[in-house]
Amino acid sequence: MENYKENDDLMLYMTIIESVTINFNPTRNLIFSIVKPINYIEKPLKWNSGTLFFKNIYFTDLELINEFYEYPEFYRSAIISNSELLNKTIQKLNRLQKEYGSKLIHYYLYTLQGDMEIEFNIICESHEFILNDEAKPLEEFKGFDE
Repeated sequence: MENYKENDDLMLYMTIIESVTINFNPTRNLIFSIVKPINYIEKPLKWNSGTLFFKNIYFTDLELINEFYEYPEFYRSAIISNSELLNKTIQKLNRLQKEYGSKLIHYYLYTLQGDMEIEFNIICESHEFILNDEAKPLEEFKGFDE
């Protein structure tokens, strides 16, 4: 197992995935609408909604399982500057004479989806992680009371 698989570089532990949007044109972007816990010890649990945005994607092996009454959750994440997958993607882009940003980044994400643990990788130019300022109790987020 690679040494980065226990990391949580993006600090996503127990972050719930509310929805996913993929844009293909003119650039490929992946947008996760998320609900992130603030403090695991504090009761009642407080959460912030937000967005995790991957920009200009060149490779992903994203797999999502949609189970009724189950929200998928992030558990681990890593930002990798040098990997075999990243090098293969760059070689393929060069071979195809495709233009890409000056530096590509490999993101590793580990999720729990229903009763399945699913890992996936994203090779892209950058990411953006935005959380709303106001923390709310979990019960106030639509859909979690069902």
